[in-house]
Amino acid sequence: MKISSEAKIGIIVTIAIVVTIWGLNFLKGRNILQRVHNYYAVFQNIGGLEKNSKIFINGYHVGQVGDIVFSHDGRNNLIVSLGIEKDYRLPEGSTALLYESNFMGTKAIEVKLGSSDRFIEPGDTLPSRIRTGIVDRIQEQISPVTDRAEDLILRVDSFVSAMNSVFGQEQTGQFKSTIRRLDKSSEGLEELLAENGKLTLMITHLESVTRNLRDHNEKLAAVMDNMEAITDSIARSELKATINNANRTLAQTRQITEKINQGEGTLGMLVSNDTLYRNLSELAGELDLLLKDLQEHPKKYVNVSVFGRSDRKNKK
Repeated sequence: MKISSEAKIGIIVTIAIVVTIWGLNFLKGRNILQRVHNYYAVFQNIGGLEKNSKIFINGYHVGQVGDIVFSHDGRNNLIVSLGIEKDYRLPEGSTALLYESNFMGTKAIEVKLGSSDRFIEPGDTLPSRIRTGIVDRIQEQISPVTDRAEDLILRVDSFVSAMNSVFGQEQTGQFKSTIRRLDKSSEGLEELLAENGKLTLMITHLESVTRNLRDHNEKLAAVMDNMEAITDSIARSELKATINNANRTLAQTRQITEKINQGEGTLGMLVSNDTLYRNLSELAGELDLLLKDLQEHPKKYVNVSVFGRSDRKNKK
């Protein structure tokens, strides 16, 4: 039987179309030649789950997500069709878990198998759960922070506006001068914290002192031991008795000084009575007069006997 050229072209085009459709679905990870059983899962929020997303059982790819439609019960839930290869039957108690399959936030479905001996029929609805991914957790953590930051920015803006409306040019100048002083203070701190700054040198000196203390730790320990030995020897000596004797001596000395001040005894009379002082003063005065007279008339006291002897010789 002779096939016409038109028939050949039609067959070739049909085969090309079939291969193209099969190739496109294969690139999407879907084998149209593989028969599947459709199950369903209902989610309130699918978080970016798309059609042809992968379905896994124990980490193994067993199907793809089919159509995703809204429910018509007024709750606006999303009904997700789960196309699972017919070779994999689902026990009762199995659940559909929506999760992130990678760090890019790509969504996928993980079917957690139940432990029942009976199986779910195709077309039934699986209980669904959502596992929060890393991206969702980061968004949950960042969202309050961003809200607070926006609120803080609004408050600062309103505060600045209120300050501008309350304070005039004079107060604004004062604020500027305050800011300039703060700048100078910060420059001073930078100078202190510089390589050759006072604070840096102080820290360096403290480090050297601590290093010396650490290097001479043994000597310091020996000095402390010697001090402890000295204190022990002092404690063992009769220091207390010596101190008691000294206290008694001081008490007796105080009694003697009190008696002297009161005029008791010879020393007391000498200290308290001025008669001796006056007598000594008069005696000193008379001695002074005698010395003056002796200096002025020495012959009166010295040459009397001398001249007398010469007279006797002449008489003889």
